[in-house]
Amino acid sequence: MRLRSAAIATLAAVICACWVVVRAQTPAPAPPPGFTGDPQILAVFNRISQQTARLTPMLEEVHARDWVAKGASDTYVAQLESAQTQIQAIQTDMAALAQHPDHMQDCMKGLFRVQALHGSLESLMGGLRRYQNSPLADLIESVAAEDQSDLAKLQSYILDLANQKEQEFLVVDHEAQRCRATISREPAPRTVRKQP
Repeated sequence: MRLRSAAIATLAAVICACWVVVRAQTPAPAPPPGFTGDPQILAVFNRISQQTARLTPMLEEVHARDWVAKGASDTYVAQLESAQTQIQAIQTDMAALAQHPDHMQDCMKGLFRVQALHGSLESLMGGLRRYQNSPLADLIESVAAEDQSDLAKLQSYILDLANQKEQEFLVVDHEAQRCRATISREPAPRTVRKQP
């Protein structure tokens, strides 16, 4: 039993030693353009937040509840409320991203939230044109479209971040495989049997 514990301890020590040696020899992968702390990507997060905030006073002028009296669907009311909620959430998400721009899940959540806002605005603008004010719909659409270049930059950043995370994984996986191969080549410790 003691020999088994000693073998496990030796194996763990060899794995740790391999890991330390590998980490010391492996240079850190170069970050992709626009990665963590880059003022350009932080500015993108800030601009997306500000651009969506500009929609708030315009959406306050949309009176979807009045449209229902004119025969519109209640869905427009839900879409308006959803858009207003999405704007607040986008501002929260972009502020969080500015603090931790390398969190992949947060980046994707922010991108998907902005895309969801655009989707709900598209349908809502159809109702706004039909039941209230076509020029207001045009204005909201034009302001909402101003973030397209920043959304493209955010998408590119997310792809770069995903590539960087994948490269980190590949390096760790390669080194783990190398350590396993090294350990498997070592002879097993001999067991001594007691003779009665």
